[in-house]
Amino acid sequence: MKLSKSAVTAAALIAAISLQAGAGAIHAAGTTAAPKVISASSAASAKTAHQNAVYNHMMSLLKSPSKQAEAVSYMEKNIYQVSPWQGSMMVLKLENAEKANLDAWNNKFFKDSIQSKLMKLMKSGDDMTSLINKTSDKSLKSLLKGARDSGYMLQTSEGSFYLVLDYPRFQKVRSYVSTDIKSYIDIMTTETKAPFANDGALSIGWTEVTKRALSQEAFVNSFPHSNRTAQVKSLYTMYLSISMSGLNNTPLFDYDTKKADAKAKAALQAAVSKGDPSKSVYLKKLKGFLDVLEKNNDILTPEVDKYRKAASGM
Repeated sequence: MKLSKSAVTAAALIAAISLQAGAGAIHAAGTTAAPKVISASSAASAKTAHQNAVYNHMMSLLKSPSKQAEAVSYMEKNIYQVSPWQGSMMVLKLENAEKANLDAWNNKFFKDSIQSKLMKLMKSGDDMTSLINKTSDKSLKSLLKGARDSGYMLQTSEGSFYLVLDYPRFQKVRSYVSTDIKSYIDIMTTETKAPFANDGALSIGWTEVTKRALSQEAFVNSFPHSNRTAQVKSLYTMYLSISMSGLNNTPLFDYDTKKADAKAKAALQAAVSKGDPSKSVYLKKLKGFLDVLEKNNDILTPEVDKYRKAASGM
């Protein structure tokens, strides 16, 4: 049963009382005990001890891959009892564990028999839970349930099914982490709900590309020392490159004519006009790219190519 925050505080106070009273709290029938005064420091110490106990138990669960599902459940039920720093570390260490164990889980799903079953079973809009409810295959049901409960979700690309981290699930505990990790969860949730690419082609619009790049840039600028700054910066660098080149199956420049895609250019122009290039390195680079593009009649010339490579670090 999940206790409220007030109940946890009360429990901490009771623990402090018990520690202070000891054997002297037992009185003969008919006698009245002298009232005990609980100091603020004692109550705070008891609360801290409880927070540490919850946090340490989570860490112990994460030491064993076989207890990953238990760790996910424990965190979701108990994270409200710890400090924001501890809550953030619980989320990030769980993320680390999920990444470390992802390949082992995917190896189970990459078996031909599993891929074949999923191909027949999965329809548009299905998620792990709906697949678990649909299938009568006990072994497949167990596999799907184990993956879901361990913090993964199912995606498909190029005709194959595979697992990714279920970042949207972290939204359940978003309220109990630090501001930077809240933003990190939001960024990764967006990436998971709508992956930017599929089969080597963009699966989001050019406007969304610029929107995500700006969000990632804002994170890096706002939280330069966050535990996840490097990860978001890497994501931003990729989006910067996409903004000036596209992807193999969604190139910004036509392979034959070398002409820039009109919709892509319009999206970049809109981002620059709506924003402030003097306050955004991303927008400043886009403006420079558009200027040199205009100078070259929207054609991928050596001058344009040189600029985009230098600007994006390609």
